[in-house]
Amino acid sequence: MVVREIKLVGDPILRDKCSEVTDFESAKQVVVDLKDTLQEFRKKNGFGSGIAAPQIGVSTRAIYVSTQEFEGEMLNPKIIKHSKQTALFWDECFSFEAAFFAKVKRWVSIELEYQDLSGNRKTMKVTDEHLGTLLQHEIDHLNQILFIDRIVREGEYILSCNAWKQLGKPLKVK
Repeated sequence: MVVREIKLVGDPILRDKCSEVTDFESAKQVVVDLKDTLQEFRKKNGFGSGIAAPQIGVSTRAIYVSTQEFEGEMLNPKIIKHSKQTALFWDECFSFEAAFFAKVKRWVSIELEYQDLSGNRKTMKVTDEHLGTLLQHEIDHLNQILFIDRIVREGEYILSCNAWKQLGKPLKVK
């Protein structure tokens, strides 16, 4: 079992361009590391449903998801269709050391294309709210987008003092 350190906001790898997976044999170790790291995070913290390769220090287009609706890897995932309808959802991320939740706008349903570890192309239609928002969040990581980039309205978030400091914001005490 290989548990990798989860990279935190401010680490440049979270903003690096991710490369396409072309060597599916080499990708197997990244997928194992993603799965092991997610399982350990979940065991330690009691929550967690998905993780992207940049969060463990690897700039490749790979995610691992573990929900009731889907469990497994997605290599080179991309959203190929989405609903016109959007909604606001509370979002958070492992790459923050402290509790930080913000409202972000996401599509209500999506269709995505991805590859498995054998390189087989697959498509998935997702209408489940939890899985859909999770996949959009993880794919954002592969596109150098953090959920803080998608905050809808300034001031509509919940965070701890430590998370605020991570953003480089001064604490104002009244």
